[in-house]
Amino acid sequence: MLELIDLIEKSSGTIHSDFRRWFGKYPAAASWTVVSDFSVGDPGKQNDAYSFVIIPKHDTDENIASYIAATSPSDLKSSRTPPKGLLDYLCCPVTFSVSFLVSRASASLRLAVTQEAMSSLVPELRKIVADWTEAEPPNAAYYGALDHRLRLLESELARRQPSLNLLRRIFLVTSFAAVALGMVNDAKSPISIRWISDRDAMFDRHDGVAFDLAWLLFQIMRRRKGGVVDLRRPQIAFASPGMDGRTEYAEFVRMPDFLAGTLADIKLPQMMFTHRKFPPIFERLLVDSPNNAVVELREDDDRVMSRRVGFGLPTVSVERAGIKAGVD
Repeated sequence: MLELIDLIEKSSGTIHSDFRRWFGKYPAAASWTVVSDFSVGDPGKQNDAYSFVIIPKHDTDENIASYIAATSPSDLKSSRTPPKGLLDYLCCPVTFSVSFLVSRASASLRLAVTQEAMSSLVPELRKIVADWTEAEPPNAAYYGALDHRLRLLESELARRQPSLNLLRRIFLVTSFAAVALGMVNDAKSPISIRWISDRDAMFDRHDGVAFDLAWLLFQIMRRRKGGVVDLRRPQIAFASPGMDGRTEYAEFVRMPDFLAGTLADIKLPQMMFTHRKFPPIFERLLVDSPNNAVVELREDDDRVMSRRVGFGLPTVSVERAGIKAGVD
């Protein structure tokens, strides 16, 4: 996974630059939120899409949720036309998104995320956790619980027929999340980052080991970059709908939902969609966009390739987008 993250980082230099420029006026040592949603495993879609929307703390959660609820009361699946209010918010100076696109033909990148690669990584992570436990006695209880979840994951990977599709998605999501968290940390040295993700089977596995993997990969990557590492920050918190028994985060998750759903549907390079609601979302959010970036990962012969994908003018109309008439 570290090699995959390195590959993504090499193709994402301009995204990091755009992120720094977009949030240049925001001070360091602030609090940030990363909200994610995914459209994966749908045989009717062209791609698997993983979207992360990054938001500095510019208002209360209640005010942000109220605005989205008032202007965009439905998620993408329930919407026949794109809600202008939500698209406005995803283009305004307080949001930045990075989405990862994996063609369905790449079968979740089996070349990169093999059972062998996953099986060899987990013991290495456990060794790192053991070293950190020794170096940080006050955090021993947390590291002990983390190691227990890693041990469960290690046992599953050792089975004769583990759930490889689900496990690949877990490792992909955690790698993408580590990139998004690292982008915020590198640019803004935040006090805290909260990652909110929609409810998914990936986050139920082994008591939420996906959150642990993302945190570990983020910590490893920041240490590899060198320099002084402040272990006190950022404080990273994880949340999903209903995780605390009361907060659903429906309005927050609606933001990456629209991005992931649109990118999952797009057929490249023909630029075709299956429904009339997708081209307006695509044109507003992704064509010549300074704050909504896309990274494509694909298999090419015997290697995995990563590249930033930009969509420029001429703009895409419903007809030019290749909409199939009569498809809902």
